Amino acid sequence: MHLHSSYTLSSDSPKNPAIRKSLVMGLWIVFFLLVFDFAVNILFPYPSDPQAMSPGQLNTYFEYGRSVEGKLSRMVGATDESSSSLAVAGWLDPQLWKKLDLPVSPEPDQDLLVAIYGMSFSNYVGDEMKAIDSKLGVRAIAGPAAPPNYSYAAYKLDRGRHQADVVILGILASSVKGLRTMNGSTWQFEAPAPYTYPRYVVDNGKLKEISPKIQSLAQLRTAFQDEEQWDAAVNQLREHDQFFNPFLFEHNWLDNSAIVRLIRRASAQRYQTAVTNQVHDSTGFNKELDIPVLSAIAKEFSATAKADGKLPIVLIINDRGYDDHLFQALKPTLESNSIPYVSTHNIAPATDVRNFIGDGHFVQSANKLIAKSVLELINTNFERSHRVVSVPSEAATHKKP
Repeated sequence: MHLHSSYTLSSDSPKNPAIRKSLVMGLWIVFFLLVFDFAVNILFPYPSDPQAMSPGQLNTYFEYGRSVEGKLSRMVGATDESSSSLAVAGWLDPQLWKKLDLPVSPEPDQDLLVAIYGMSFSNYVGDEMKAIDSKLGVRAIAGPAAPPNYSYAAYKLDRGRHQADVVILGILASSVKGLRTMNGSTWQFEAPAPYTYPRYVVDNGKLKEISPKIQSLAQLRTAFQDEEQWDAAVNQLREHDQFFNPFLFEHNWLDNSAIVRLIRRASAQRYQTAVTNQVHDSTGFNKELDIPVLSAIAKEFSATAKADGKLPIVLIINDRGYDDHLFQALKPTLESNSIPYVSTHNIAPATDVRNFIGDGHFVQSANKLIAKSVLELINTNFERSHRVVSVPSEAATHKKP
C-alpha cells in the first residue's frame, strides 16, 4: 500500500511543472488583457458630451461595441438642444415638423407642392427636384436610413396637414429589413438612431399596426428615468422587433470593458447578418416574409392618396448590393394596382459603383437623373404653366393612376 502511494506521487510529479507553467502563462495573459482594457479606456475615451462631433477614429472604433442602451443614454441629453443630432432626428412628431418650418402649401411663386416621405436618399432626390424646377415646393419628412414602415407611418400622420398635390413614398432596398423593427436602434447597432415607428403585419388581408410605446424624444427621456416605462418599451421590442438581442441591447457593467465591447461588436455583425439573410440574399428578397407587408403598404398608400385627390408615387431606391431586387419584388403589386412609380435600377444601376459615393449614397449626377424621372412622371399628370422636364422614356418606368 505504501509502495503504491509512492508510485502514484512519483508518476504525477513530472506533470506539476507543466501545469504550473500553463497557470502562470494564463495569469500573465489575463494581466496583459486587463492592462490593455484599462489603457484603451484611458487613452481613447469616448466623449461624454452628446454633441461631440469628432471624437477620433480610435475612440469611435472602441465605442462601436457598446450596448444599444449604453449608446442611447450617451446620446440623449437633458434637453433636445443638448442631445446629439442623431438622437433628435427622425421622430414622427408633428410638433417637430412645425419647428422645421416645413411648407404646408406652395409658395406664391410656386405652382405645386410635393410631399416626400423616406430617408436621406429621398431627401437628396427632393433637393435635386427643387434645383431643377424652381416652381416646385418640397415637404420632406425623413429618418436616418428609415425603413418602409417609417415612410408609410409618416405619410399617414401627415395626411391633412398640408396641401401637396403629389405624395411620394420612398423605399430603400437596404432598409426593407427594418419592416421587422420598431425603432432605428436595434438593426443599426453600430450607429443606433432612437426614433421609433410602428411595425405592420398583414392580418386577414389587411394591415395591422403595432404602435411603439415611445413616440418622441421627450417620452424617451422620461422613460430613461422611469424603470417601469423603460421595461415596458423593452419588452415590446422583445416581442415585436426581430432584431432585438438582449446581449446587444441591454446595458450593464460589461460596457466598461473595451474587450467586451469588441466581442459584442463582432457578435452584432454576425447576428444582424443572419437576420438580414432571412430577408434578402444574392438572388433577391424572400417573398414569404416582408414583401407581403411591403406590398400591402404600397397598395394602401396609393389608395388613400388617390382618395384624397393626390398623385401617389412609389420611389424605389435600389442601393449597393441590391441590384434590381426591390423593383422585381414590388413590380407585380405596382402594375396590378396601377400604382405610379419610379425605380432607380435603370437610371442609376446599383451594380455600377460609379453611381455611389463612399458612404453609400448616390452621386449628385445620379440624384439629378432620378429627380428628372420623378418630375417627368409628375408633369405627365399635371398641366403646368412652365417648361416640362423631358427625359428619355426608358429612364423611368411608371403608370398613370
